[in-house]
Amino acid sequence: MKETTWIIDKATGSLTVEGISDKEFVQLASDLLPAPAHVNCARPINVPPIILSRQKAQSDEPLLRVYRIYHNSVVEGPGRRSVVQFAGCNLRCQGCHAFEAFEIESGVLLDISEVVELLLDPVSEPRDGVTILGGEPFLQPEGLAALLCELKKRGQHVTLYSGYTLEELRARDEAGVHESLALADILIDGRFIAAEAQGAGEWRGSRNQRIIYAPAKA
Repeated sequence: MKETTWIIDKATGSLTVEGISDKEFVQLASDLLPAPAHVNCARPINVPPIILSRQKAQSDEPLLRVYRIYHNSVVEGPGRRSVVQFAGCNLRCQGCHAFEAFEIESGVLLDISEVVELLLDPVSEPRDGVTILGGEPFLQPEGLAALLCELKKRGQHVTLYSGYTLEELRARDEAGVHESLALADILIDGRFIAAEAQGAGEWRGSRNQRIIYAPAKA
């Protein structure tokens, strides 16, 4: 067997292999690696939903229905993210990857401090920020705004997903909606359209969705 040299750039993750041809590398990769799987936003692989394992203390904080929290995502916003997936969606786009979180009852009730603690678990460092998706986060606007406020106090960059467009959200009169838009660093908006999924680009599920920086000022 040929002697090969494998070089991994720790900063970028880029892999360089010396000593074999492109054809030989493709064959080697197919022998060593499992079959590829499509990865997209809001579609974590093998991450179970939250199961409440302890009795909750009474709290005056807003409560959130949360389906799942996971870490080290590289497809749901810039860099490496910790992600909270809210439960409940009233839009229910056909072909949505997050269909399992459609029902509000699918989630577990957590107060804001519990969600923050789980998201910022130091064992899961490093992270470049936090992503909030659903379900539909704006189905719980009061809790969403409270969570965003606590995350920004802790210096977190926040990417926020919604099936509603920015224009639809601005037209709503709930204070929590407008406070959330003011606190989010990035909003990825719009309904998932399965026919436009191919070639959607980074962080998006379908081509119609937009990446909006500082949505309150956009």
